[in-house]
Amino acid sequence: MPNSENPQSTNDFLIASSADGAQVKVSLHGAHICSWCTPDGVERLFMSPLNSWRSDSAIRGGIPVVFPQFSNEGPLPKHGFARVSLWTLLETSRQIDGSGLIRLGLSDSEETRSVFPHAFSLELRVEFSGQELNTELLVTNTGDQPFEFTCALHTYLSTQLAAAAVYGLAGHQYRDSMDERRIKQEDAEVLHIREEVDRVYFAVDKPVTLSDHQHSVIASQAGFADAVLWNPWETGCAKIADLKLDSYQHFVCIEAAKIQHPVVLAPNAVWRGAQNLECVPVAV
Repeated sequence: MPNSENPQSTNDFLIASSADGAQVKVSLHGAHICSWCTPDGVERLFMSPLNSWRSDSAIRGGIPVVFPQFSNEGPLPKHGFARVSLWTLLETSRQIDGSGLIRLGLSDSEETRSVFPHAFSLELRVEFSGQELNTELLVTNTGDQPFEFTCALHTYLSTQLAAAAVYGLAGHQYRDSMDERRIKQEDAEVLHIREEVDRVYFAVDKPVTLSDHQHSVIASQAGFADAVLWNPWETGCAKIADLKLDSYQHFVCIEAAKIQHPVVLAPNAVWRGAQNLECVPVAV
């Protein structure tokens, strides 16, 4: 949980690399993945240039960890407390296959129990090499009573929006937050974002691809049943202090999430959810 009386800087990063030169930067503030560069040196995540890097604020961009509440859908502050809590480094290493690994942990405290009265532990596993990044969230109920939560990996993928297209969501129902949360059916095989988009797609069990003229990112997930598609457009950026008016042109959020049906976690049980990102070149 943030220290609002004495906020500290959060832009000191853990930096890890794989044998082939891929690199990830993570902040202990929120266990927040702030950078993912593939071996060619290309940054694959969007980060806002207007971040305050204060410990009482969430980091804008990268991959925030949303727990134990998605958005404003509950009594907690928006997106819960994990993204503004100080996590602990559990491990940073290079695996036998050359991949890089970072593990971070967070457990309940007096502060978390004041708003979420449950005993828990979280682990974020970040493993990467070549053109792939795998992020896994583990939630353990360390108490003697069940608890309920929603969660997400709020991934900001770097792209040029004017050339971007999203594939893989046709046929899914979704909740449209831009239209009074109405439930709709996605009919489009290819989605081009031309206005503010804020949708939760349900029961997404196949990869979702974001493609522009330069590359494609294939996002697949396990454990997470839903996928959020978000871009604030200029209208939304105007309402968000840590985004520039033109920031929407440079990212699309494709988020692995568990929203429609919250997780009910029994005592001593563990829930796992993972998102795998793979970059592939666009055929000319």
